[in-house]
Amino acid sequence: MSEFYKAPIINGVEVPYDASIKELEKGLNGAMKDYVVCLRALAWKGNWKSFHILKNELRNKDYYRRRAALENISYHRLWNTSIDLVRELLLDYSEYIVKLALRLLNTYGGGDVTNEVVIAYDFWKENEEIRTACMQYFEREQIDYHNLVWEYTNKKQELLDQDDFYKECSQEKPIGNWDENEKMSEYLSVIHNYFPEYSLEDARLVLYELSEEGCGYAAITATLMHFFHYNSYHFMNTFGFPMYDQKGQSNADLLLLHFYCMTDEGNYGMTIGQMMSRFRRFVKEYHLKAKMDILLNADSKQLGKKDTYIIVMAKKFILLDERRKKIYVDEWHYMNLRDIDKDGNMMVSSWGKSYILRKADIAGKMYFVRVQYALNVY
Repeated sequence: MSEFYKAPIINGVEVPYDASIKELEKGLNGAMKDYVVCLRALAWKGNWKSFHILKNELRNKDYYRRRAALENISYHRLWNTSIDLVRELLLDYSEYIVKLALRLLNTYGGGDVTNEVVIAYDFWKENEEIRTACMQYFEREQIDYHNLVWEYTNKKQELLDQDDFYKECSQEKPIGNWDENEKMSEYLSVIHNYFPEYSLEDARLVLYELSEEGCGYAAITATLMHFFHYNSYHFMNTFGFPMYDQKGQSNADLLLLHFYCMTDEGNYGMTIGQMMSRFRRFVKEYHLKAKMDILLNADSKQLGKKDTYIIVMAKKFILLDERRKKIYVDEWHYMNLRDIDKDGNMMVSSWGKSYILRKADIAGKMYFVRVQYALNVY
């Protein structure tokens, strides 16, 4: 390890606490001893950038490095900086990471993460260790988890038939054939704003990846476009570019690309926890008053509230298009909820196209994410 990493000893371990995150990240490629020291330093940084790096190390192919990342997240002050850490880890797809989150929760305590624990319990209920850890949290917090789990798995969300609020929440697909799109120069300008070193091929790869995995980003962008629908002047003041181009077409694609480039962490897809953390970063950057949470159940009053939107996340289901053609979806997919009938069948929007998601056509898991914007955001 270079002289740059020499530092005072804290709790018996050398911690280069004043090294930059970029330099510490480079140090993770070194020997195991240096790797552990850099992990420790990143944990003491205690911010979202260091958390992102540490979280990625939980997926390191090397078992011992993965364990070192777990110990550093568990032991150091990163845990104490924000309850958002455990929220995101509880909603991860990795069984290993969910176990870590529950260990943190049951060891150190924290804020109210009841909804997230209910979802972890529902998703991993076949795993005895996770199920037991969830029950320990419920019992310690004196929560009637039997009732919560029943509500979560059995209650169906409904909207009043006359409430057409969500019928307006639809966004045209912002991304088509990238190479032929007349706005290609604008797309490249946005990408180079975040990644100035990228070549043309690198930029095209970003666009391709967004079109392949960007359904969650598109769903959030749809809520923003609807929220600013009658406030194009404020849209311009907030994001720095007009809501519509010279032809009167929506600039939702540019907003989507800004969102993706600013917050994407290089992993394929996006968990609910990652969606929440990336949404927080994005709205904070633009000084918007907004919040995102998970619904265990919802009634028509909640769903019909102004400036409130519901995003559906589902896996293993069938969509019916306008011609009633079946579209089979095996992977996790985000969609904007537009309406729910009395039988629990949903009208959804995906990349601006309308579909029917029938209750009988859902074979896998399904979750609801609520997005709310404050009326006085300016």
